Amino acid sequence: MESRSRYFMHCFLAGCFASSAGISAKLISSTALPTPLLSPHIRTGLCVTSLIVCNVLMWLNFTTAMQGMRTVTATSTTTTVNFVVSGVAGQLLFGEVLSLSWWVGISLIISGVILLNSDQIEKKEKTQ
Repeated sequence: MESRSRYFMHCFLAGCFASSAGISAKLISSTALPTPLLSPHIRTGLCVTSLIVCNVLMWLNFTTAMQGMRTVTATSTTTTVNFVVSGVAGQLLFGEVLSLSWWVGISLIISGVILLNSDQIEKKEKTQ
Protein backbone atom coordinates (compact mmCIF):
# COMPACT_ATOMS: atom_id res chain seq x y z
CA MET A 1 0.00 0.00 0.00
CA GLU A 2 2.91 2.33 0.68
CA SER A 3 4.11 2.16 -2.92
CA ARG A 4 0.56 2.84 -4.16
CA SER A 5 0.37 6.05 -2.12
CA ARG A 6 3.80 6.98 -3.47
CA TYR A 7 2.46 6.83 -7.02
CA PHE A 8 -0.59 8.88 -6.06
CA MET A 9 1.79 11.46 -4.57
CA HIS A 10 3.52 11.62 -7.96
CA CYS A 11 0.10 12.19 -9.58
CA PHE A 12 -0.60 14.98 -7.11
CA LEU A 13 2.79 16.60 -7.77
CA ALA A 14 2.35 16.26 -11.54
CA GLY A 15 -1.03 17.99 -11.32
CA CYS A 16 0.39 20.80 -9.19
CA PHE A 17 3.33 21.32 -11.55
CA ALA A 18 1.00 21.30 -14.57
CA SER A 19 -1.12 23.95 -12.91
CA SER A 20 1.97 25.97 -12.04
CA ALA A 21 3.06 25.84 -15.67
CA GLY A 22 -0.33 27.21 -16.70
CA ILE A 23 -0.07 29.98 -14.11
CA SER A 24 3.42 30.86 -15.37
CA ALA A 25 2.11 31.06 -18.92
CA LYS A 26 -0.73 33.33 -17.86
CA LEU A 27 1.66 35.59 -15.94
CA ILE A 28 3.70 36.20 -19.09
CA SER A 29 1.01 38.46 -20.51
CA SER A 30 -1.10 39.23 -17.46
CA THR A 31 -1.18 42.60 -15.77
CA ALA A 32 -3.21 41.23 -12.84
CA LEU A 33 -0.12 40.91 -10.66
CA PRO A 34 2.00 44.04 -11.03
CA THR A 35 5.73 43.66 -10.45
CA PRO A 36 7.09 47.20 -10.23
CA LEU A 37 10.59 46.05 -9.28
CA LEU A 38 11.06 43.87 -12.37
CA SER A 39 11.43 45.02 -15.94
CA PRO A 40 9.01 43.41 -18.39
CA HIS A 41 11.85 41.45 -20.01
CA ILE A 42 13.07 39.97 -16.71
CA ARG A 43 9.51 39.10 -15.72
CA THR A 44 8.91 37.37 -19.05
CA GLY A 45 12.22 35.51 -18.75
CA LEU A 46 11.38 34.31 -15.24
CA CYS A 47 7.91 33.20 -16.31
CA VAL A 48 9.22 31.31 -19.36
CA THR A 49 11.89 29.63 -17.21
CA SER A 50 9.26 28.70 -14.64
CA LEU A 51 7.01 27.36 -17.41
CA ILE A 52 9.77 25.10 -18.73
CA VAL A 53 10.88 23.88 -15.28
CA CYS A 54 7.29 23.16 -14.19
CA ASN A 55 6.60 21.20 -17.38
CA VAL A 56 9.75 19.11 -16.96
CA LEU A 57 8.89 18.37 -13.31
CA MET A 58 5.30 17.57 -14.28
CA TRP A 59 6.40 15.04 -16.91
CA LEU A 60 8.94 13.43 -14.57
CA ASN A 61 6.31 12.93 -11.87
CA PHE A 62 3.64 11.85 -14.34
CA THR A 63 5.80 9.20 -15.99
CA THR A 64 6.87 7.93 -12.57
CA ALA A 65 3.22 7.65 -11.54
CA MET A 66 2.36 5.71 -14.70
CA GLN A 67 5.04 3.14 -13.89
CA GLY A 68 3.16 2.04 -10.79
CA MET A 69 -0.50 2.34 -11.76
CA ARG A 70 -2.87 2.10 -14.69
CA THR A 71 -2.50 4.84 -17.26
CA VAL A 72 -6.14 5.90 -16.94
CA THR A 73 -5.78 6.22 -13.15
CA ALA A 74 -2.61 8.29 -13.38
CA THR A 75 -4.05 10.51 -16.11
CA SER A 76 -7.40 11.13 -14.46
CA THR A 77 -5.88 11.79 -11.03
CA THR A 78 -3.26 14.19 -12.41
CA THR A 79 -5.86 16.03 -14.51
CA THR A 80 -8.21 16.38 -11.55
CA VAL A 81 -5.49 17.85 -9.34
CA ASN A 82 -4.53 20.19 -12.18
CA PHE A 83 -8.13 21.43 -12.56
CA VAL A 84 -8.63 21.99 -8.83
CA VAL A 85 -5.31 23.79 -8.28
CA SER A 86 -5.79 25.88 -11.44
CA GLY A 87 -9.29 26.90 -10.40
CA VAL A 88 -8.31 27.88 -6.88
CA ALA A 89 -5.16 29.66 -8.09
CA GLY A 90 -7.18 31.53 -10.71
CA GLN A 91 -9.56 32.70 -8.04
CA LEU A 92 -6.82 33.72 -5.59
CA LEU A 93 -4.28 35.21 -7.99
CA PHE A 94 -6.37 36.62 -10.81
CA GLY A 95 -9.75 37.23 -9.18
CA GLU A 96 -11.53 34.76 -11.45
CA VAL A 97 -15.01 33.72 -10.39
CA LEU A 98 -15.67 30.00 -9.92
CA SER A 99 -19.32 29.55 -10.78
CA LEU A 100 -21.67 26.92 -9.46
CA SER A 101 -21.36 25.02 -12.73
CA TRP A 102 -17.56 24.88 -12.26
CA TRP A 103 -18.00 23.38 -8.79
CA VAL A 104 -20.58 20.89 -10.06
CA GLY A 105 -18.29 19.96 -12.94
CA ILE A 106 -15.22 19.44 -10.76
CA SER A 107 -17.34 17.40 -8.33
CA LEU A 108 -18.38 15.13 -11.20
CA ILE A 109 -14.77 14.78 -12.31
CA ILE A 110 -13.64 13.88 -8.79
CA SER A 111 -16.50 11.36 -8.52
CA GLY A 112 -15.39 9.79 -11.79
CA VAL A 113 -11.80 9.51 -10.58
CA ILE A 114 -13.01 7.83 -7.40
CA LEU A 115 -15.07 5.37 -9.46
CA LEU A 116 -12.10 4.60 -11.71
CA ASN A 117 -9.87 4.00 -8.71
CA SER A 118 -12.43 1.97 -6.76
CA ASP A 119 -12.22 -0.74 -9.42
CA GLN A 120 -8.47 -0.96 -8.88
CA ILE A 121 -8.88 -1.02 -5.08
CA GLU A 122 -11.43 -3.88 -5.29
CA LYS A 123 -9.09 -5.96 -7.47
CA LYS A 124 -6.22 -5.41 -5.04
CA GLU A 125 -8.36 -6.43 -2.04
CA LYS A 126 -9.47 -9.64 -3.80
CA THR A 127 -5.89 -10.67 -4.51
CA GLN A 128 -4.81 -10.26 -0.88
